[in-house]
Amino acid sequence: MASPVAHSFAGYWIFQFFAQSKFRLLRFSRGNLLPLGILVVVANLPDFDFLLSMAIRGNLNDLHHGFTHSLPVAALVSVVLTFTWPIATTFWGSALVYFTAYSSHLLIDLFTGQRLGWTNTGYGIPLFWPLSQMYSSPLILIIGVQHQNLAAVWSVQNAVSVMYELLTFGAITAIILVIRARYLHDG
Repeated sequence: MASPVAHSFAGYWIFQFFAQSKFRLLRFSRGNLLPLGILVVVANLPDFDFLLSMAIRGNLNDLHHGFTHSLPVAALVSVVLTFTWPIATTFWGSALVYFTAYSSHLLIDLFTGQRLGWTNTGYGIPLFWPLSQMYSSPLILIIGVQHQNLAAVWSVQNAVSVMYELLTFGAITAIILVIRARYLHDG
C-alpha cells in the first residue's frame, strides 16, 4: 500500500480540480480549508480499514485491502457523505467529488507494489467486491510501505518509500501549480 502521503496529495489534487471546475465546491466559514481537509481525509478513507480490522479481529492487517478498497464501497460512501455533508452545489456534484477522492485511493493502490517498473509485484485490491478477484497493475509506480508491525512501520525501507512519494507527488503538484498559474496569468 502507498503511504498517507501519496493519498493526501491526491486529495489535494482533487480539491484543486473541483475548486476550479463547474462543480464549484461550497465555501464554508473558513473559506476552502474545510473542503480541502475533507477531501484529503476521504482520499485516505479506504485505509481506515486498519481501525475496523483492529476492532473486529484484533489485528491491524486482517481486513486491510478488503472491501473498503472497492468501487461499490466508494459509491456507497460517496452517497452517504453527500447526504451528510454536501461539498458541492448539487447532490450529484457532491457525489462525484467524493467518489473521485475515494477512488483516487484505489487508483494509487492499483499501481503500488514491491518493486518499481513492469514487475507484476502489485498487492492487489478487490476492485469489484463482493467478487473475490483481486486487481493490480503490472506497472508499479509506487513502492508500498510495510505495516505488519511497528518495526516495519518505522523501517528505513518505509522512510525511503515515503521520501519517494514526497518527491514524486510533490514534483507533480509543483508542475500542476505552475501550469495553473501560467494558465490563470495568460487567461
